[in-house]
Amino acid sequence: MATITKRGTSWFAQIRRKGHKSISKSFPTKGMADTWARKIERDMDTMDFKDGRTLSSITLSALIDRYTSEIGQVSPFGKNKTAVLASLQKDLGAVSLTGLTADRLVEHVRKRRADGAGGVTIGIDLTYLGGVLKAAKQLWKMPVDLEAIAGARTHMKYMGLSTKSAERDRRPTTEEIALICQWFEDKGRRQKVPMPDLIRFAIASAMRAGEIIGLKWEHLNEADRTIIIKDRKHPQEKKGNDQEVPLLGDAYTIVMRQPRLDDEPRIFPVTNGTISSLFPRACKAKNIVDLHFHDLRHEGVSRLFEQGYTIEQVALVSGHRDWKMLSRYVQLKAKDLHRN
Repeated sequence: MATITKRGTSWFAQIRRKGHKSISKSFPTKGMADTWARKIERDMDTMDFKDGRTLSSITLSALIDRYTSEIGQVSPFGKNKTAVLASLQKDLGAVSLTGLTADRLVEHVRKRRADGAGGVTIGIDLTYLGGVLKAAKQLWKMPVDLEAIAGARTHMKYMGLSTKSAERDRRPTTEEIALICQWFEDKGRRQKVPMPDLIRFAIASAMRAGEIIGLKWEHLNEADRTIIIKDRKHPQEKKGNDQEVPLLGDAYTIVMRQPRLDDEPRIFPVTNGTISSLFPRACKAKNIVDLHFHDLRHEGVSRLFEQGYTIEQVALVSGHRDWKMLSRYVQLKAKDLHRN
């Protein structure tokens, strides 16, 4: 509760509240002092109170350090989030929390845009920054301004920067797949990475590159022809999201012909960087334009639908939690609806 006392001809209101520095103010009447005190206390209760004195000595860099040490210990960050937070510390780390206004974030957005970052990338910056500020307000009771994030996003709309990824509908043709695989096969022993098998497996399994190279022999169930994907991508769960999936079509055959090495637990012992380097090289050599390795997953999901699998069956293979997301992997054509 606030204390209101008379000092001479003025009324002095003082508020002491845990998590906030003591704040006081003088008024000509007791009614004005009482109204001000009730408003401040109400704002403190709803965490809408902003006291610049509390935040002026705290930089964003220090806040991110605390967020990383406390929140990151409970729920470890992925590589992308770690990199984004480090980038935010570099670009905005010296800014005090009182200076982290919508105008300052708009300035950051413009700079990122000038450096070549797209709307999706900048949007991710703001999302992770928003997570830091929410933790500060909800967990540590800091009166930070969450509206600054909303203001920056509004400005992005006026700039024409979309925060949604453009949906790709590129599907490789049978001829393109054959050309790419043949290019690798022609290299023979010089090409140690089993790229033809990786390409065909990516289509047959509809897995992401990171999931493929993380598969281990110990998680293979030969009797059921299934395998467990560890820590599969999930919008909320970053760790422990293991999923058992069937190895349909040629996927199981491809797995079983891979050599088993004593000192290597993985089925495909390559790195994501190797795949992302070699695949574009083959596409360029064969004059194949605008084809990414991830498009093979798109192709695999589309083929499952074409083979007559239901949406829940396809979701079990692909790992999609939101069935609506699967619609982007299906390019139905009007002519394909004819039964005759």
